[in-house]
Amino acid sequence: MKLNDHILLWNYVFIQVMDVRYKKIEKGEELRTYRLPASAFLYAVRGNARVRLDNSFHRVERFHVLHGEKGMCLSILAEEVLEYYIILYKATLALPSRKEIAQLLEKENPFQNQYAFAPHYPLPLYDKVKLLEQEWREASGLGKLHVKALFQQFVYELLQQLYRQGIEPEPLKPDLVSQAVAYMREHFSRPMTLESIAEELECSTGHLSRLFRSGYVPNDA
Repeated sequence: MKLNDHILLWNYVFIQVMDVRYKKIEKGEELRTYRLPASAFLYAVRGNARVRLDNSFHRVERFHVLHGEKGMCLSILAEEVLEYYIILYKATLALPSRKEIAQLLEKENPFQNQYAFAPHYPLPLYDKVKLLEQEWREASGLGKLHVKALFQQFVYELLQQLYRQGIEPEPLKPDLVSQAVAYMREHFSRPMTLESIAEELECSTGHLSRLFRSGYVPNDA
């Protein structure tokens, strides 16, 4: 996706911050198959690790940024003590909106893709995410509004650094069948329908049905 389109869509969506967490994993410890409940930024601030998002592998070092979408399975193996922040958020198109914006979002949705990069100037991002996590833990009422403002500042700084570094995010399309299978395995005891699974994965029932009918084989099969 072109970075200018990426920036354009950020200007037209309503953002809801779902959770902000600081995490620490000791050397050799592992986080296994945590299914992202929302779109997410992961920002490592210490150490290094091998990270898997669905079937894509990344070597994450200090100040690396990763983005993943709702439903992706996150696994982390810390090669050194790893400290990171994870920001969970939901983006929805503000209505009414121009038709071309809605079409662009449907065609190239940056909030439902995976990408990673190492910013050249990591400290401004670190300052913002540290304050964001602190405000999330302590704030209520008006403070929650500050959380939204801080998140927008974090995103602005991130997009500005992508622009300065000449990086066009090369998103990896989510493996929806793998995610659907993982969801069914996790919730096999609950009643579910194609509609409920599609809603959980934030895709259309027609698209998900076509993937299954086509005989598509998940990457982890």
